[in-house]
Amino acid sequence: MNFSLTRYLRFAFLLLAIAVPQVRAQLNVSVEVERTNFVAYEPLFVTVTVTNTSGNDVVLGGPNNNSWLNFLVVSENGRPVTGIANPDADAIVCRNGQSLQRKFNLPRHFHLIDSGIYVVKASVYFPALQRWINSHPVRFTINQAPRPKWERSFALPAGHKMAGKYRKYQLFTFHDKDRSYLYVRLVDESTGMFLLTTRLSSIAPDRELQQTVDAQQNLHLLCLGSPRVWAYQSIDPDGKLLTQRFFSQGKGEPQLVTQSSGAVMVLGGTSYDPTEKPATPPGGGAVIHRLSERPAGIPLR
Repeated sequence: MNFSLTRYLRFAFLLLAIAVPQVRAQLNVSVEVERTNFVAYEPLFVTVTVTNTSGNDVVLGGPNNNSWLNFLVVSENGRPVTGIANPDADAIVCRNGQSLQRKFNLPRHFHLIDSGIYVVKASVYFPALQRWINSHPVRFTINQAPRPKWERSFALPAGHKMAGKYRKYQLFTFHDKDRSYLYVRLVDESTGMFLLTTRLSSIAPDRELQQTVDAQQNLHLLCLGSPRVWAYQSIDPDGKLLTQRFFSQGKGEPQLVTQSSGAVMVLGGTSYDPTEKPATPPGGGAVIHRLSERPAGIPLR
């Protein structure tokens, strides 16, 4: 091998060594769905994570000052779901080695009410290369809600901005994998529009659900959420969760009681906080509460 050829090969190798990192330099994009099964009209949050591995700080910004984020949602037959593919995402600096996360409620951007299997993919615009970087696709399923187990119409109370208008509470359960979950749905009586559909705690399907509405039209719910723990929740006429508490069995099972004033309270049982360390009773034997005793679906405070 002559000298000039040797120099040429070394030079070519050096160029390759420099070029390979530049080719690989990119933004890593991933999308994560909080779970795989959803009921139509409930929130469906996806988290987009962007990790800058380019070796430089990057200003995330779309072409022509548009959003730097794009979603593609398709049904199981490959047909794109109609919606707003580019949700608002303002320009932001992503430092070298940094990971940024943004959470989006897909039903606010896409028409996701029909039953079926769907796939979502996120794309992030990389200005340095003037191209879109795609995430791996993620699957999820939309299910129709079963018939309500209970419903109650009510007039919005005085002081509400729509006082006197009628709404309806609906309760139903949905079985997801190895658990059943309690859902509440809020319906506008004049239009039939679903204003809110929310998953609450897990529920033992063979046990009675206790429900009542107080004088302020707040909905109160008490159910056995796991083998030993009851979940109590109260919800206002706009669907806001006001109270969430857990109870274990004391001298008797907890019960919802409506007082003469119209207020609702829980009688019986023993207040249970799953965040507390297990108590040690007299004699030294520890009372051990398993994580599985906490009803699923309600976040710890």
